[in-house]
Amino acid sequence: MKMTVYFDGTFWCALIEYSDTKQHYRAFRYVFGKEPKTADIITFIGKDLTIWMKRQEEISPATSILEIQSSPKKQNPKRMQRELNCAKKQPIVSTKTQLALQKTHDLVKQKRKTAKKKKQRALATYKYQLKQEKRHQKKKGH
Repeated sequence: MKMTVYFDGTFWCALIEYSDTKQHYRAFRYVFGKEPKTADIITFIGKDLTIWMKRQEEISPATSILEIQSSPKKQNPKRMQRELNCAKKQPIVSTKTQLALQKTHDLVKQKRKTAKKKKQRALATYKYQLKQEKRHQKKKGH
């Protein structure tokens, strides 16, 4: 799991990238708003992170992008420091993350669209039923 806190120009956000139980790559963005203090980040990790991860799994099915597993090998501290400095220079949002976020966004958009159509159809049938009932009442003369 990897969490990156960054400023996107307007708000402070956290980009969470992780592998679920089936080793599928997942990523989502959490917006903090104002600059988060260390306590806010720790509270998010302790309380809200698992809720958001479950919500993410409900929203979107697993992506077919598998995360490459690295061998759990002890690393030289100097090399680790060098890699961290290189990682700081790279852009925050990777292509893989962008694809995962876009797929999630498209799925949410599609669900919202189908729900809206279903609601409109129900409203149209309700209006039609009212119109028919009114028509029958006029015929009866009441």
